[in-house]
This record gives sequence, structure tokens and C-alpha cells, in this order.
Amino acid sequence: MFVVMITSYASLELAVKATHDGAVDFIPKPFTPLELKSSLETIAKQIYLKRMARDMKQEGKQIRFQFLSVLSHELKAPLNAVEGYLNMIKDRQLGSNLSDYDELVDRSLKRLTGMRNLIFDLLDLTKIESGKPSQKSENTDLVTITRNAIDTMMPFAIQKEVEISLNSPEKVEKFLDPEEMEIILNNLISNAIKYNRQKGTVDIDIRVAKAKTTIIVEDSGIGISQEDKAKLFKDFSRIKNPKTRNISGSGLGLSIVKKIVELNNGTIKVESEPDKGTVFTVTLPV
Repeated sequence: MFVVMITSYASLELAVKATHDGAVDFIPKPFTPLELKSSLETIAKQIYLKRMARDMKQEGKQIRFQFLSVLSHELKAPLNAVEGYLNMIKDRQLGSNLSDYDELVDRSLKRLTGMRNLIFDLLDLTKIESGKPSQKSENTDLVTITRNAIDTMMPFAIQKEVEISLNSPEKVEKFLDPEEMEIILNNLISNAIKYNRQKGTVDIDIRVAKAKTTIIVEDSGIGISQEDKAKLFKDFSRIKNPKTRNISGSGLGLSIVKKIVELNNGTIKVESEPDKGTVFTVTLPV
């Protein structure tokens, strides 16, 4: 549990005392939504650092080296870029017209979004690699979770003019962890949109048989070569070619999906051809 003190009696002495008593942050009233958001992000980073430190101690030098390598590559570059953009704005290098800086602000926000997504992916990975079975299993409707994932990703689909269709029964209820299922569906649908072509399609099928439930996510995107398919589910693995150059990602999404599926005694497979699209099939036992 992390404690944040919010008070209208703001003083240096009180801030020091609150920190000494265990508060991780101190927010004086009145505060803006941005200040509250910043505090929550600070807490998320502290959770992430503590969990990664614990994992590094358990797993040894190899995990430590891998984590630090990825962290330096994925976070240092965007931080430097954001710092550069802010200095340009601070020095008014483009003049006094505020609209001239809109592109720099947009670039900064895009970089920060990428860093935030990496942090949350690392949090998911840390949780899953603990090897503990889910403690939140409950009667979960996969159709509802899929529809929610589609709604979440719809703004990105609209930007690329990608049409998403869902073919499923009214309900598909299974005893699973709904948060884990959200991670699976969000990742698969997000990738199907990101790696799609303009005005492409994403078709999602949920099929139920006596012994299994199958989730199929098919896109009309850029596809994956046989060589790249072999490393698709590895930690921190990203497909690098001219077509993916401007697509951001942590390289952890599909690795996390595979780990969750296997924790639930399921399987995941991929079929793909370059320029013809990709099909991910997740099979979960009854």
C-alpha cells in the first residue's frame, strides 16, 4: 500500500513529517488534475522499480543485464528527445507564436505515451513471471471483455480507417481472471490495428466447443516473415523492418500474452504471410 497526503495546511515541516511517516507523496490544496496524475505516475514508477528489484535479486545477473539494457534503450532515447523539445519551447526557438510549437508538443506526448506503456508492460511481466496462479478467477464473459477491448482501441482504428468485426455467441462464460483476459484481448486487437494497412480489416471470432474455447484475431496487415515468427513471443523482441520503423512498442506484449495463455493451460499460435495479414489463435481449455 502506498500513501499520498493531500492537505490544505501545506508547509515544509508538514511535508517532511508526512514523508517520514511513510507518505510517498505530498499534494497541497488546491491541486490540478495534472498534479494528481503526476503523483499517481510517481507511485506507479515506485511499484515498478520495487518489483523489478525483487525479480532481479531472484533471477540473478542475466535478468538484471537484460532489464537494464532494455531500460536504457527504451527510456533514455525518448527522455532525451522530450528534454530537447522542451528546451526548444523554453528558448522560443521557433518564435513567439504558440501554434508553431504544436508539433513539438505532439512529439513529446507520443514519446511519453511510449514510456508509460513500457512501464505498464514491465509491471504485467513482473506479475506473470512470479509463476503464481491467478488469485482473481471468477465467472468471466469473454464476449463482454472483447467488446470492451474493441471500444478501447476504436480511436486508433478510426485513425487508420480499420474496420473491426466480431463474430461470437451472445455470451461465453469461463472461470478465469478477467484482468488477464483483458491483457490478452487488448494486446491482440491493438497489434492487429497497429500493424494493419490503411483501410484494413480486423476480424475477431470466438468459438466454443465441448473441450475448448478459441479466440481468433485476423488482420489484413503487413504480415510476418517465417524468420520473424520464430522470435515473436520472446521477451523484448520487436520486428524491425522498413514497414515497422514508425510503429512504437515495448516488445513485451506478445510475450506477456503467451505467458498468460500458458498459465491458463492454453495455447497460442500464429499464421502469417508478408503483405497478406496475420492470424493469432488462442485456445483455452474448459
